[in-house]
Amino acid sequence: MTTAIAARDELKFGVLGPLTISAADGSLMSLRGNRLPALLTELLFHANRWVTVSRLVDVLWGDTPPKSYVSNLHTYIHRLRCRGIPIEQVDGGYRITVDVASLDLLTYQAESEAGREAARRGDYETAARCFRTALRQWRSANMCAIDQPHLELEAARLETERVTIVEECVDAELACGKASELLGELDMLVRQYPLRERFAAQYMRALAATGRRAEALRVYQRSRHALVEQLGIEPGRQLRQVHEMILNGQ
Repeated sequence: MTTAIAARDELKFGVLGPLTISAADGSLMSLRGNRLPALLTELLFHANRWVTVSRLVDVLWGDTPPKSYVSNLHTYIHRLRCRGIPIEQVDGGYRITVDVASLDLLTYQAESEAGREAARRGDYETAARCFRTALRQWRSANMCAIDQPHLELEAARLETERVTIVEECVDAELACGKASELLGELDMLVRQYPLRERFAAQYMRALAATGRRAEALRVYQRSRHALVEQLGIEPGRQLRQVHEMILNGQ
């Protein structure tokens, strides 16, 4: 048997940064302690999908749950429901049900997929717009700010995915002829992620497109040095190809 509770009108959640819960009037709801935020964040990471009790127990207590973990978990769920948070129960698990517009993670995922679909069609203007909307959902790379290893792993996975979306967004905007607009952002990204060859290749392409070929070649040398010094490898095919194209004046 499934039990559910109606959500408070227009309650919105944010997990792409520290956890936030906001009402329709913009007021923020706070949750005391560490376990309630951890429990809600785990459910939101898997919004509209069932999360098993064993998974929630792992998130809340790790390998040393108390003997009363079942009743404790029920108490925490009850406290969240009393705040108007829509959590359903079924044998073996729980689910929070929210729509795309009510959770930044779902908005981010929907816009990212729309961007990728547009890019596959060759509609780079739409792709870039969708990617930027997706990336605006991120308030901070410091997701959750909750001391729970299980949540940290999920946050790290999402951060890695975010960086990939940034790369795809830059590719779309370069295809739209926005090289000069991207120079400042790419300079920052190359400094922040010196071992991500795609950012270096994109920066080189943007510099070359704006007539700054010598600077583009210096970016290649810096990137190659970082790869050799830190990883013991030479640049990959993509970076080498961009380097060769710039050397050949293409």
